[in-house]
Amino acid sequence: MSSKPTVISVIGSLNVDLVTRTPRVPVAGETLTSESFDIGFGGKGANQAVACARLSRTEKQAASGEASDVEVRMVGAVGEDQFAPDFLKSLQKDGLNTSKIQVLPGKKTGVAVIIVESQTGENRIMFCPGANYDVPVADLVDSDASVALFQLELPMDVVLHNMKVARDKGVETIINPAPAIPLPDEAYQGLGHLLVNETEAAILSGISNPTSWDEVAAVFVSRGVKNIIITLGGEGVYYQTDKLHSQSQAGKLVPARKVKVVDTTAAGDTFVGAYSVAIARWKLNASDTELDLDEVIAFANRAASMTVQKKGAQSSIPWVDEVPIA
Repeated sequence: MSSKPTVISVIGSLNVDLVTRTPRVPVAGETLTSESFDIGFGGKGANQAVACARLSRTEKQAASGEASDVEVRMVGAVGEDQFAPDFLKSLQKDGLNTSKIQVLPGKKTGVAVIIVESQTGENRIMFCPGANYDVPVADLVDSDASVALFQLELPMDVVLHNMKVARDKGVETIINPAPAIPLPDEAYQGLGHLLVNETEAAILSGISNPTSWDEVAAVFVSRGVKNIIITLGGEGVYYQTDKLHSQSQAGKLVPARKVKVVDTTAAGDTFVGAYSVAIARWKLNASDTELDLDEVIAFANRAASMTVQKKGAQSSIPWVDEVPIA
């Protein structure tokens, strides 16, 4: 095992979350009195970076500054406004390296307005990108990174450019394409890991009513993706690989943990973060062995199951010692 930490570069968005909890979503023209309002820090990029950091160390390790075998670098931009200083301090408190976050003069930090239905735990999100859309098209993936993690809350040309940079540098590349929009073929060619939910899988594959997830996965394999992961909520997680597909084998289903759902905000980001940490550790310790996706997904499932049992976004993401062993 190497004494040097493995590096996860998370190239993504940083948003301030304005969260309102309400019994239901108001209809057009209706005013409802909400149950609560909170301000927090989020963005799919920052949430996934926090998940990577927390799921690779304990809270005590982060507080003491103790080194972990995984270094997580957040790459993105915030505005030069009242939100930025506290945002950066919050990320640093979780053990994140924030030296790659640009503070852009004259810009506003991105904002996400989140409405959570308290009766179901479902959320609806409106996103104002702010400084996120001023991240330049430049090489943002460090050469010493083992894993590069992407979403779609930065400009598409920034994402596509850096996915290619990562692949060219031999960095394990993961994308969680949310919010989902169709991607050009170049995004899939040689892509290591595609992590999508049911809605995203339908939009990206172009199959709105699939007869099976194998049918959907076959589309992504044909485009050049090596590992396809589709989260199915309470049904579990389906996965397929290019190797299994080439052997005419069906994909596999990893069951979900059964827990009481309080709030689904950041559950997907927790899953992606846990998955990325597992991939980074595989690269660090045993990259010459076969990747055990059953084990990777089971860990991600356990982590996400803890998130849905709490309210909030980043505040609900567990530390690694809070995740059940089985």
